[in-house]
Amino acid sequence: MPMFPGDVGPVMLAPPPPLPFFPIAAVQSGLGFMHMSAPPEIVTARSKLNSDAPSFSPRSPAAAADEVEVRDVWAANLEEEMRSIGALLPTYPVVSMDTEFPGTVHDVATPRHLRTPRESYAVVKRNVDELHLLQLGLALSGPAGRCPVAWQFNFAGFDARRDPHSGSSVAMLAAHGVDFAALRRHGIDHGDFARAFGRSKLACGRLTWAAFSGSYDFAYLVKVLTGGRPLPSTLEGFMAKVSKIFGPAVLDVKHLAKFCSGGGGIRGGLEHVAAALGVHRAAGRAHNAGSDSLLTSDVLHAMVDRFFPNSGVLNHAGAIDGLVKCSNLYYKY
Repeated sequence: MPMFPGDVGPVMLAPPPPLPFFPIAAVQSGLGFMHMSAPPEIVTARSKLNSDAPSFSPRSPAAAADEVEVRDVWAANLEEEMRSIGALLPTYPVVSMDTEFPGTVHDVATPRHLRTPRESYAVVKRNVDELHLLQLGLALSGPAGRCPVAWQFNFAGFDARRDPHSGSSVAMLAAHGVDFAALRRHGIDHGDFARAFGRSKLACGRLTWAAFSGSYDFAYLVKVLTGGRPLPSTLEGFMAKVSKIFGPAVLDVKHLAKFCSGGGGIRGGLEHVAAALGVHRAAGRAHNAGSDSLLTSDVLHAMVDRFFPNSGVLNHAGAIDGLVKCSNLYYKY
């Protein structure tokens, strides 16, 4: 999850009265952070997840797992892990994601909060068209709670010696444990991932997808899944592509935060919003896609439990932060 200027500190919220249960509740874990694991060909292979997923039915938040693993996915175990994810989706149909990429190399003078949605998209497109996706994190959840595994897909193709990037962003990612040499040697080819995604149930169009400040997250995944082609030239074309690939239930947790706390909103980046809600990082480190997708998932669940009863969160589907102007619940590009 990249950091952008202008994020502010957390605003602690008083506990609200209990709300009706929405069936994607999160339970936090006390696990410490985990490091980026070695590719599977040089470690003992892990056992497959149990594919006998229970049927989809509302259950208490207490049923969610209280321990979670961030599992690295490389070229060698891509197919196995995609099959595992597919087997779990009937139980965990909410997919929270995060991406890591080598910073940004294009910007405009207009401050981010003053840009129109089309201006914001133009900046996103220029950067995503030119740069490489490094990591994708996926965290699943559903009526049974939080899936006990989050996946971190590690991609090949980036070489700082030849490819455009932000030097400070690459240095920051390396300091947080991203192994660029391992990405080059053992990472997933973007085309292989796109084909595996297309064969998987992730492409069914009936899931709920969520990200935090998700313009770059959805843009990079759209680029990978469309064969690395440039993003659509217009914002409208991009949003149509997002809807076609991911379905209508696309949520942006940063956008949702504007409607929390009695309508006053919660400001700041992912860590700040999590702190305001009393949500702690369950596993991994910041600026690692698997860990950040997990935190995004838990923040989403905390918001839904407290501020969006009776599935009201879906009233905000299709609104990606920075790419939409809103007035109450009416959105326009």
